[in-house]
Parts: sequence; C-alpha cells; structure tokens
Amino acid sequence: MSKKQKILLFVLLAVVASALGKLFLNSPIAHFQLAAEPVFKDVFGMWDVTNSLIAAWVAIGIVLVVAFRATRHMTLVPTGRLQGLVESIIGFFADLTESMAGAKWGRVFLPLIATLFIFIAVANWSALLPVFGTVGKVEPAEEVIAHNLHKTVDELNKKLTKANPSAHEYELVEVHDAHAEMPYAKPDPVVVAAFQAKHGTDRLNIYNGDSGPRILPPGFRVVNEMRVNDYWDFEAWEPHHGVVDVKRKDSIIQVDITGKTVGRLVPYLRSANTDLMNTLALALVAMVLIEFWGIKANGFMGYGSRFINIKAGPIGIFVGFLEIIGEIARIISFSFRLLGNMFAGEILLFSFVFLLPVMVGIGILPFFMETAVGVIQAVVFAALALVFASMAVASHEAGHDKEHGAEAHEGH
Repeated sequence: MSKKQKILLFVLLAVVASALGKLFLNSPIAHFQLAAEPVFKDVFGMWDVTNSLIAAWVAIGIVLVVAFRATRHMTLVPTGRLQGLVESIIGFFADLTESMAGAKWGRVFLPLIATLFIFIAVANWSALLPVFGTVGKVEPAEEVIAHNLHKTVDELNKKLTKANPSAHEYELVEVHDAHAEMPYAKPDPVVVAAFQAKHGTDRLNIYNGDSGPRILPPGFRVVNEMRVNDYWDFEAWEPHHGVVDVKRKDSIIQVDITGKTVGRLVPYLRSANTDLMNTLALALVAMVLIEFWGIKANGFMGYGSRFINIKAGPIGIFVGFLEIIGEIARIISFSFRLLGNMFAGEILLFSFVFLLPVMVGIGILPFFMETAVGVIQAVVFAALALVFASMAVASHEAGHDKEHGAEAHEGH
C-alpha cells in the first residue's frame, strides 16, 4: 500500500469513526468510583454481589472453559493449537520457576505462579470487551442521594465523637411510605449543609424512559445531565419536577425531565482488578502460601527466627521488626500496584473511547497499550510472587549450613 493510499484510508476511517461517534457516542462516560458497585444487594440477606465480583467469575469461567477444551482430547504430542498454546504457557512458567527456585521448589511454586498469571491476564484482557462498563442498570437519583447521605452522616459522626465522645450523633429517620421517593426524612441542617458541600455538584444523567437495564452507548440517548443541586430541592426535601433550571458554567438552561429518569449508570461488569478487594485477595492467597512454604522449608522455629531473634540482641529484634513490616508491605504493594495500574487504564480507555469522534487516530493507541499493560501486570504479579516464595524457602538455609559446618569442624 502506497503512502497516498494509507493517508486516504486513515482519512476514511476518521470520517467513519466521527459519524459513528455522532450516532452512538452521544452519551456520558460511565460513572467511576474506587469501590465496586453492588449489582445485587443483600443476597441471602447478607451479601452484596458487585460488578467486579461478577467479572472475576467471568474470568474464572473463561479459564475453566479453555482448560477443558485444551485437555479434552489431550495427546502426548499436541495436535491442536489450543493445547499447544496452553502447554507453551505452562512450560514457560515451569522453566521460569525451576530456573529461579530449583527443580524441587520450582514444581511446588508452579501451580500458584501459573494460576496467578493466567487469571490476572484473562481478567485484564476480558475487561477490554465492549460490554464492560457499558451494559448496566440506571440507579435512580434518590438511591444515589440516599447512599451518599449515609456516608455524610457517618463522616460527621466520626468527627463529632472524636472531638466529644459523649456528643449526640446525627441520625437518619426512615420514611415508612410506599409512595415516598426518598427513604429518609429531611435530616439535621448540619447534615444537609455537609451533604451539599461534598455531593451537591455530583453529576447525574437524564435518560429517556424509565429506569432499568441499559446499554451504553447504543441502547438509549442521553438528553442531558445535571448536578444533584439542580435535581434535588433541599428546602422541600423532594426532587424538582417538570422544567428544571440547570446550571451550565456561566449560564442556565431549562430541561424538561417529565417522563425521564435521572440517575447514573451502574455497569453489570467492571474489570475485576480495579477492585481493591480482588487484588487484596490475590495478594493474601499468595503471601499465605509463601509463608507456608517458608515454614515447610526451614521449620517453624527456623523460619520464625527471621522475625523474632532474641539471641542476636537489640539489633536482631529491630531487624526482625523490619522483616514483619516488610511482609505486610508486600501485601500492600501487591494489592495497590495491580489496582492502580488497571484502574487508571480503565479510566484512560473510557476517556479516549468517548473522545473517538475527534481523536480517532489517537484513540486506538491506548487500547493496544492497555492490552500490553494487562499482560505485563500479570507477569509482574506472578514474578514477584515467585521471587518472594524463593526468598522464603531460602531463608536461613545458608546460615544453617554454616552452623552445621562449624559444629562438624569443632567435632574434629
């Protein structure tokens, strides 16, 4: 393809993308927050199923299906591409673990290291599918306000009891009325003022039709957006109706919200590794097994002397204290490294996707970058787990060898 043809092709793609953007991307970016959003609340009366948890189940399902298909007609010499691919991945990590930890411990570490890599990579890559962050349900504005009202009261009470433990705490009074739009009566003016200061400028979207399952971008068209202060009448403690004045920078426009739903989209699927609970769970599983292998290799007392070494005096105690802090820091590092990279990548992708009509050429680049980042983060997580495991089983082995050698020399 000549240079002129490449330029023409790029221009054509830009025109097509701009047209598609006008047709399908006339909607806001999905709501982002650090905590995963519950999709199903109070399951069995005590459990909230979040969108990140559902995404983790999806990743696990993909891994199980691929593993089943790869091993269903397994042969000594791979004849299918899927079996060959899976064996190549396992073989790579088998060589890696044995080269770093030796043949004995390498085989012990292999299941954990390979599983961590495969799960994280699949979870990261599956999050690039269009259904992530775009298919969900509209959470009505009243639910959003009620949720943030709870948070405001909790924050105020923490500050209040910290300053004066005997002070009377603020409370929310439930409204037992089936027709009430807001489940709580108007709270104390201090709570209202604090809520307005922190959440009054939060964005709400205005959707055509009733609330319920939605698809972003194709399934509906967003009429406009407004802030909580525009939607909620804090004096009457009820939402505005009909034509509402909505602030837009230095001007005010009028929007008719009759027959429309004001709220925000809660996606059914969100990248599993953008939830701290998931990355923390992976880190805890890895570190528990690492500590177990350390004890198995050196004995309970031998491995424990790494953290509590009274014989070495004050310096030994101080070093042991630093070792304990180091083990805790590893869990934090494991969790937040993966969380930070994937959460930032998800925001970047959505930002570029919704700027596609004007940045078609640049918008493709973050997608491929995030594809690479997804597998890199999986490799980093698995490699660090391998390094920490190797260090755990190697702890004090050299010291024990020196002690045994000295005892043998004294015996002679």
